[in-house]
Amino acid sequence: MIFGVLLGYCFGLNQVLAFPSVGDRVRYEAPYQGAVVIQEREIMHQDAAGEVFGVHTITTYRGRVVEEKWVDLPKSFLYTPEKIEEVIRNCVKREGALSDLMVLGLRMRVCEFYHEDSQLTYILGPVPFGLIRFQVYLEDEEFLDFHLTDVRFKEAGSP
Repeated sequence: MIFGVLLGYCFGLNQVLAFPSVGDRVRYEAPYQGAVVIQEREIMHQDAAGEVFGVHTITTYRGRVVEEKWVDLPKSFLYTPEKIEEVIRNCVKREGALSDLMVLGLRMRVCEFYHEDSQLTYILGPVPFGLIRFQVYLEDEEFLDFHLTDVRFKEAGSP
């Protein structure tokens, strides 16, 4: 699934962001019918030039794998700190709403978008893959509301 997303940037971090990098990982959770749907994404490898990244995505529900994907993506499809800075500057111009959130103990500047046609909301911020919150439409006006619950990313200059 590809989301046309924009990102916010982070402030208050004591580290310099360096994504995308091998080992970057995010975990999202969405409540559903008395349980939790979990989606995890991780950059598993990159080519020698650092231009193509292998991304593994796995979605589980009640302990069972419901979807698993391996995709090679060009770097231009992934978010960098430079893209984040550009998006935050243009958030309001593109009808987004800027806000400051505490996410996993980090203070972040984020950009929230509401897609009127789908009636779904996205919150974008300075994490690998860019998503802090996103929704997936199921059917019959039902959707999954995913929130970031864990993130791991490499600091600039670390191996």
